[in-house]
Amino acid sequence: MIKISVVIPTYNSEKYIKDCIGSVLKQNYKNFEIIICDNNSKDKTIPIIKKLTKKNQIYCKIFIRKDSGVADALNFGFKKAKGDILCWLNSDDIFNHKFVFTDVNNAFVKNFKKYYLVGNFINVNKYNHVIKYFYSFIPLKKMKKFFFYNQIFTGSFFFKKKVFRTFKKFNTKYKYAFEYELLIHTLKKFEGIYLNNFLCRFRILPSALSSNKVELKKEFFEILKKNNLKYSNSIFFRLLIYANQNVLFEIIKNKIKF
Repeated sequence: MIKISVVIPTYNSEKYIKDCIGSVLKQNYKNFEIIICDNNSKDKTIPIIKKLTKKNQIYCKIFIRKDSGVADALNFGFKKAKGDILCWLNSDDIFNHKFVFTDVNNAFVKNFKKYYLVGNFINVNKYNHVIKYFYSFIPLKKMKKFFFYNQIFTGSFFFKKKVFRTFKKFNTKYKYAFEYELLIHTLKKFEGIYLNNFLCRFRILPSALSSNKVELKKEFFEILKKNNLKYSNSIFFRLLIYANQNVLFEIIKNKIKF
């Protein structure tokens, strides 16, 4: 059986960490581990985690250490991971349903030569009410441009250990857009699976790193430039992407924004 490692960086995450970890523990596919990388939280984050995982210690490892940000925490967490498939979940995000790991495992078993998987994701508010649906995509090989918005979200991105081993580590100088280096590396070097399934729900809160749009875009464009990639946000480009993923009809039928 494929083992899945979920790394969760935390810092003063008491408000949503119960929902986050709960969404992992309720997975019906049980060959997984949770790796918590906590940056010396000052609130009740750690007591909540310990209470939640008391009966599931085989699934959860907690590391409390001072880090320089989420990228540093992930570098540490992925080094500790024992799974065949890796992913990470922000502490205020959740997996969308209890069959996520089952669906991911089945997809990798069926497509054993593929090295990563991307699924769809949902933006929710602080009450977990749906704001917007997002469809992911895998760009065509010949596409030179890298699509910024609505393409891949970390909670719906699973990859084999070899992917991160060849990537080596996140650049900790990036505080807001560090994941795009891994996404670009993965898309360039490996073949992947698109799973038309909503795998994750994410929140954009005032305290979230992704809420700082100015710094996020600044780092993103720096990463694009470093990788000799261009950016497009045109309607034509979006339609081409979604048509390629065979979900354009569903978007039109359900009047889903994109």
